Amino acid sequence: MFVSWPRWWMLGGIATLVVSSLGLANSWSYLKTAWRGVGETIRDATPIDFDLQRLDGMIRELEPEIRRNQEVVAQLEVEVEYLQREVAALKEEQETAKAQMRRLRDALGDGQTQLQFAGQSYSRQDVERDLQKRLDQYEQRQSQLGAKEQLLEQRRRTLEAAEAKVLAYREQYEQLVDKSEQLQAELKLAEAAQAAGRLEFDSSKLAQTRQLAQDVEKRIRVLQRVVDSQRKSSGEIPVEADKPPATKRFDELFGPTAPAAAQPNPRA
Repeated sequence: MFVSWPRWWMLGGIATLVVSSLGLANSWSYLKTAWRGVGETIRDATPIDFDLQRLDGMIRELEPEIRRNQEVVAQLEVEVEYLQREVAALKEEQETAKAQMRRLRDALGDGQTQLQFAGQSYSRQDVERDLQKRLDQYEQRQSQLGAKEQLLEQRRRTLEAAEAKVLAYREQYEQLVDKSEQLQAELKLAEAAQAAGRLEFDSSKLAQTRQLAQDVEKRIRVLQRVVDSQRKSSGEIPVEADKPPATKRFDELFGPTAPAAAQPNPRA
């Protein structure tokens, strides 16, 4: 849906008014601050678990990069290996050519016009031409050997740098994996602590319940004492008859005693 031209003119006028009031630099600063504030608000509103999932996704995206660079390192290793073989073979060929030229040179040093090699006779000029040809080939191959050695050294340095780069990249990748696992564990601990913190109890209700239990206990104790007092008051009072004197009991059992005899008067 298109915005009508009058509305565009109105928006343009507002923007011009803001720019003219604040200045171009200040207006741009306000816009950047507002945009940054929006980004921070969105970031703060994003769940941490979602950001951890994003982190895991970004870490997994690093794996193809690591494999691609490892393939480059493997190719360099193969190139270095083949170059080493070529250099070693070329050096061996040069050593063999050098030994053969040494034999030709020694034969020419004898001053003979006819020279024998492998059962065949050659003129001195033929041997000199052959030695000249061999020297040209030797120098040409020596230049090739030097170029291959330089190329081998360059490939070795490239391989070492690539291996170091892949190793550093791999270490950082593993650190990120460990960090992600650590953050996930810390998030679970924080969520568990947060869940435990949400276990809220109403202490006032608990105090009221405890007070009610105490009041009920008091009323039960009072009731028990009332019942005990009523039980005591409803029974007969045990009245025990008074025991008679011992003399009476004796007289009832054995009869009254005889009156005591008169005592003589000592003055009579």
